[in-house]
Amino acid sequence: MTLKDYFDNAKGYGVLATADAAGKVNTAIYSRPHVMDEKTVAFIMAERLTHENIKSNPWASYLFMEAGGGWSG
Repeated sequence: MTLKDYFDNAKGYGVLATADAAGKVNTAIYSRPHVMDEKTVAFIMAERLTHENIKSNPWASYLFMEAGGGWSG
């Protein structure tokens, strides 16, 4: 299964964590990413804090929580 196949079919939500140039952390709830290719994903975002953080510090972390009960994997 490819990353694109997974996110095209998975239901759930994500948490995107970013930090500004000084290291102040911010987290925000995001939906599934748009998979551009096997090494690139994209998010639709407003020009708010997360967007500003990405412009000043390109490092980020994304956690996807798949919907459904129990554990898998």
